[in-house]
Amino acid sequence: MQIYMPVPRGEGGGAGIVLLYADNYEQIRPAYALPERGAVLGRDPGADIHVPTRAASRQHARFERRGDAWVLTDLGGRNGTLRNGEFVTEAALAHLDEIRIGDAIFKFVESDAERYAHYRIDGAYLDEPAAPDVRPRFSTGRIVGGYQIQRLATGLREVARSELSVLIRGESGTGKEIFARQLHEWSGRSGPFLAVNCAAIPAALVEGELFGHRRGAFSGADRDRAGILRAAHQGTLFLDEIGDMPAEAQAKLLRVIQSKEITPLGATQPEQIDVRIVAATHRDLDKLQQTGSFRADLFARLNDFSITLPPLRERKEDIFSLCIALAGRHGGAEIRPSMAFMAGLLHYDFPYNVREVEALIKRWAAADRGASLELEDLGESMRDRMKTYAARSTASRPPPMKELRASAAPPEDEAAPDGEGVSALNGPLPPRTAPGEKALRQLLVQHQGNVAAVARVLGRDRVQVHRWMKRYNMNVDDFR
Repeated sequence: MQIYMPVPRGEGGGAGIVLLYADNYEQIRPAYALPERGAVLGRDPGADIHVPTRAASRQHARFERRGDAWVLTDLGGRNGTLRNGEFVTEAALAHLDEIRIGDAIFKFVESDAERYAHYRIDGAYLDEPAAPDVRPRFSTGRIVGGYQIQRLATGLREVARSELSVLIRGESGTGKEIFARQLHEWSGRSGPFLAVNCAAIPAALVEGELFGHRRGAFSGADRDRAGILRAAHQGTLFLDEIGDMPAEAQAKLLRVIQSKEITPLGATQPEQIDVRIVAATHRDLDKLQQTGSFRADLFARLNDFSITLPPLRERKEDIFSLCIALAGRHGGAEIRPSMAFMAGLLHYDFPYNVREVEALIKRWAAADRGASLELEDLGESMRDRMKTYAARSTASRPPPMKELRASAAPPEDEAAPDGEGVSALNGPLPPRTAPGEKALRQLLVQHQGNVAAVARVLGRDRVQVHRWMKRYNMNVDDFR
């Protein structure tokens, strides 16, 4: 088994900032590593990080290392400095914090900054600075994205012509089927690519759909019917939402993978097939195995090679190139997004991931208002999110150096007691306090997985709610 996922933080170099958007992005490096001595960012060509945008001051902001944390300090320019949509004077930075300097928006990364430097936000690959380990050596076709996505695509391409089963994990809407289709194209297999959603087929029909049946196998079976596995002979079968497959069908699928044979309902003799299995899920298969809902032996067979797709909120540097690609796919030959439009996109967490960006672009293309993308082209939830954009922070000063933890991440919140659940919260949380696991779970159930709504109840940013969910090992899709 081989598993590919985004490079663990700390293995790709130092902290830095990654460009998410600027109107003149061609004039700005895709990423900057922060030197240990710190760095000044500004419009001055002599600044450590030169950002040639008129809305930036000559010396706009400073990144400074204090202990093991990085602190962002505004240097008093006319337009101010924003972190996560709030004006700040000084602020300790956490991984993936968004920073706006004039009309350029970056994200802070705790490590691996230089690995992003090859990939411009429009999808162009830059030869300098060199990093041979991440340079694409092939076309990634329908897969769109920069460093994180290209690394996953490289791993997938390496096993494309093998017989290995592949498991693709990731939240809903992250592009699991796109990766599966691209794998099939790279595989060179002569048969078709077929996809089946295991969650959409009633349990009583799964077996017949997958394995087919013979005439007379059951009431109403008036003729032979080839199942999906037979139809995918010499090709690839994509089993989406494999975690929702009924137990009986799991056992039969395991036998198919092991024996390369299928026995249709009502048949007495097995039939040989040659099918590459690619499975996908947003569910925690490890937890499902522990509860007995998913067979461990089937998991072992499906997990010859595994990749985990990051949610869009963790790879916002890809949003602009996704807009370009999706606009071309849905009839928009050119896009010209305004700064307000891009600020709105980047300030949003995309609970439904790339699927949500595609829906937005399809609506824009259908409206046929030309190449321009303005604030009104954003979805309603995105516009609601922008109502608090550029607010003045009431707590923008970082804690003294002695209080900064040994990580650039913000200090761990003290968990509130769980005993009375949501009712114990009684409105916004006090500073440095997290909801208990039970209370957070109840809020997510109450709001059907709407993280923005939960954040409003707790008086916190959605990014912080996502951190709490990660701490408690919660998946937002389980509440929708």
